[in-house]
Amino acid sequence: MRNGRVNRRFSILSKLIVTFLIVISPMYVVGTRINDWGSTLVRKEIFKSLQFQLLFYRTSLENEIDRLQRLQREYVNDEDLESLSITSQSLTEYQKLTAIKRFQARLNVMMQSSLYVAKASAYIPPIGKTISTDELSGNLLPDKLQQLKQDAANPHRGLFYHEGEKVLLREYYPRTQVTEGRDPMFVLELELSIPKMKEYLSQMSDSKQAGAAIIHPDWAIVSTSNEEAYASISGPLREQSLRLEEAGTISAPAEMKTISIEKQPYLTVSAYSPVLGVTLLAFVPEHAVMGALDRYRLYMWLITLVAIVVVVLFSLYMYRLIHRPLQKLIRAFRKVESGDLQVALVSKSSDEFHDLYDQFNYMVTHLNKLVFEVYEQKIRVQQSELKQLQSQINPHFLYNSFYLIYRMTKAHDFDNSTRFSKYLGDYFQYVTRNGDNEVPLEAEVRHVRALCEIQTIRFAGHMTFAIEEMEETLKTISVPRLILQPLVENAYQHGFEQGHENRHMAIRFTTIVQDYGSPLLLISVEDNGKGMTAEDMARWQDWLNDKGQPTEITGVLNVHRRLRLKFGDLAGVRIEARPGGGLIVSIVLPLPAAADEDTRRE
Repeated sequence: MRNGRVNRRFSILSKLIVTFLIVISPMYVVGTRINDWGSTLVRKEIFKSLQFQLLFYRTSLENEIDRLQRLQREYVNDEDLESLSITSQSLTEYQKLTAIKRFQARLNVMMQSSLYVAKASAYIPPIGKTISTDELSGNLLPDKLQQLKQDAANPHRGLFYHEGEKVLLREYYPRTQVTEGRDPMFVLELELSIPKMKEYLSQMSDSKQAGAAIIHPDWAIVSTSNEEAYASISGPLREQSLRLEEAGTISAPAEMKTISIEKQPYLTVSAYSPVLGVTLLAFVPEHAVMGALDRYRLYMWLITLVAIVVVVLFSLYMYRLIHRPLQKLIRAFRKVESGDLQVALVSKSSDEFHDLYDQFNYMVTHLNKLVFEVYEQKIRVQQSELKQLQSQINPHFLYNSFYLIYRMTKAHDFDNSTRFSKYLGDYFQYVTRNGDNEVPLEAEVRHVRALCEIQTIRFAGHMTFAIEEMEETLKTISVPRLILQPLVENAYQHGFEQGHENRHMAIRFTTIVQDYGSPLLLISVEDNGKGMTAEDMARWQDWLNDKGQPTEITGVLNVHRRLRLKFGDLAGVRIEARPGGGLIVSIVLPLPAAADEDTRRE
């Protein structure tokens, strides 16, 4: 009968898988195809746009440079320039100055005829002068003349000269004299405007990570803030420019590539100009152009709308199939978490939830039984450990105390014997009391003070103690009895060696708040004794963290376990080395909310 019911069951997992595949698969396939098609089309359009801009700029730049060269050649026949360079000896100083002014005006016309020209100059060796748009007349220094002759005599790539950060166009007249090592009659020079060229390059893309550049084997004009991407892309282009120049390439088409730089794809377009001897480059990050696909926004909205409808319908189905039974189970678990173990679930279906509800009911029944057994066992263990601690009265301490009273009375030291008898009576009255298992913290501290007074009288002049004053809000906190006495006795019995002078023990109270907000009270017992070896300290840390089991349960471990049973894992005993020697043994107690608020207010 049971096997038959199992065979007829159509499980929830099967329903979910089949429904999900039927509804989502077609939409996913269509959406993926549309997205791939759109991405491919947009990438092609971006490549075409960059290619068009780059080729247009290359053509414009070639035409503009050609125009400037022709304009320079026309200025070779300028009358004033010829008179200053060829017949300067027949001119008076006034005639020279007038000719220089007229020629400077024509240089200004040349400079203003193009946005790409930043400065126009003429170097005239026969008169030793330099005429420029910035300066009417300046002396032509021998070093400058020598540099001009070297630039003309050395092999040169392309049309441009490069001098520091400057890109120059020069016209030597006559060039034959320069190649023979003689001074030219004059040299016309145009300095290109780097900022204007960068401004034009920046118009190719408005993305911060994009860029454009004019790359020469010896120099480059770059407009980009993405220096890392430019450095990776420009290296191969410089080598390619050299190869094309050496091969004497007459024409070169634009090249389009996708380059990955640190897992980021970039769309790049480059075009070599044989006329200028430079390569023009434009690059843009793929995400900058693929992220905003306005053309496909309508498709995405339609897909989103369909997806929302599917999600709503699928959610309603899931609610009826899974959500309601699951919520019922969650509410039952929350009741169990709050302590209600009388919960029982009933399922009318024959699916997995029926078996799950049966197992939950069995778990609650079993928990009831285990909780009762464990709780009763912990109470008995706690009471037995307290009785054991009360019964651990050191007989030597008792004998020595009565013998000390005998000696003081025999010596007629009635004041100290009276005080000692009072402290000893208070001590044994507190230890042997079988009433409440919990006492106010003030009573526990008062009991420990009596023990310290007894030890101080016993070892008069060799042992002192100090107990810090508590805040009023801490005095009424309820704590288990006899949690401080084992720590103090441990300090007196094991902390000090024979012959140890200036023995001192101190008890301090510190309130701390942890990172997650739980307030804690630390009651620290400090001694300046011999301390503890590293091996013993590691062994004690293991015992306090439940990583080992000692052969004999000491008073300190007894206190640690009682505090854990009472207050949970936040409570317990901590042991650490004291700076300067000795130990600090602390009791950690979670503070009640009211005491914590009063402490913070103070």
